[in-house]
Amino acid sequence: MHLIDSDVWREIFESLRRHKLRTALTAFGVFWGIFMLVCLMGAGRGLLNSAEAGFGGLRNAVYVWGGRPTSIPYEGLSKGRYVRLNDTDIDALLLRVPGIEAIGPGNGMGTQYAVYRDKGDSFDVTGILPVELYAKGYVLHAGRFLNELDVSEHRKTAVIGSKVSETLFGTSQESIGKSFSILGIQFLVVGVISPSATSNWAQQDLSKIFLPHTTLRKTFNQRDTVHRMLITAKEGVDTSILENKIGSFLRARHRVHPDDRGVIGSYNVQKDYNQVQQMFAAISIFSWVVAIGTIIAGVVGVGNIMLISVKERTKEIGIRKAIGATPFSIVTAIIQESMVITFFAGYLGLVAGVGVVELMAKITGDAKSGIGGFLNPEVSFSTALSAMLVLLIAGAFASYLPARKAAAVDPVLALQDE
Repeated sequence: MHLIDSDVWREIFESLRRHKLRTALTAFGVFWGIFMLVCLMGAGRGLLNSAEAGFGGLRNAVYVWGGRPTSIPYEGLSKGRYVRLNDTDIDALLLRVPGIEAIGPGNGMGTQYAVYRDKGDSFDVTGILPVELYAKGYVLHAGRFLNELDVSEHRKTAVIGSKVSETLFGTSQESIGKSFSILGIQFLVVGVISPSATSNWAQQDLSKIFLPHTTLRKTFNQRDTVHRMLITAKEGVDTSILENKIGSFLRARHRVHPDDRGVIGSYNVQKDYNQVQQMFAAISIFSWVVAIGTIIAGVVGVGNIMLISVKERTKEIGIRKAIGATPFSIVTAIIQESMVITFFAGYLGLVAGVGVVELMAKITGDAKSGIGGFLNPEVSFSTALSAMLVLLIAGAFASYLPARKAAAVDPVLALQDE
């Protein structure tokens, strides 16, 4: 077959050898296009990984809390009222608002001084339900999470952040089974955790003490008040719609004017997560546009060099046609020569780009939150394969015109060419 004709390949490499500088400069354009694409896609993925790490395991949730006092009189009630969420609100939401998977109430005590023997420091103390630990995807370093028995029996147990553990006890393993005191009340450490999210607000949990929600309320006399709720949505539920339904329901329940928006505060985690996804999808498209533009410039250079090559070899092509070479064999020979340049230049660009991305991954891979906003940059095999396919197809199209021109050479006129 013509594709494995050794004479054709010998002619191709001889042609490239005779024009080393021209071939190298043309190949560099192709090399640079693939190199840029791989680096841009790798960097974009590193930025996306860093942004996604900021959310941890919590991506489909809504936070709700009682906010500022009412500013609009409503249904005979004066402005200036504070709305206090409570346990009955949780039951009503689960019963009346569809799409809610679970609700994790949370109460805080602010910063309290915790003491173990002769060691002590101030830490933020929060009462939660076990569902919050699982919803946020906390990393368990030792012991266990809070469980339903801790909640139902009002046990004085605690899960602490790893920085609390280091300050009071030393290592995580040394913390388990030991008791510390808050305001003179003893709590038993059952687990040491850290957040999976890498954002600054999430990292504050390293210095937090988590108690069962019911224990905190009973021990410190907070009655049935709920300071804030973590509400997770069922699969497929749009949290933006759910957030609006929850807000409307709670405003109606507590007789707050529909336009008095700040009274019931909320934060939609999925809304921010979707915005991040959209932003990086745009970055990915931009990377492809820039890189493909560079690749096209490179393959246009390949097409130009093939036109020059055909002109220089007009007499040679005429001789080949005179002794029986078919137009197809001439076209395939020219396209093969173009493909050799584009493939090897593209492959080298791909290898160099992957090398740079791997170097970036090595530098940032050990940093939990990344360096300069990067975390584990990477390039997928499908991206690399797609880039090479785009390159080869573009190279084939760019060389087709010179190949047709070569196939159309008149042997008689070609033999007269000087």
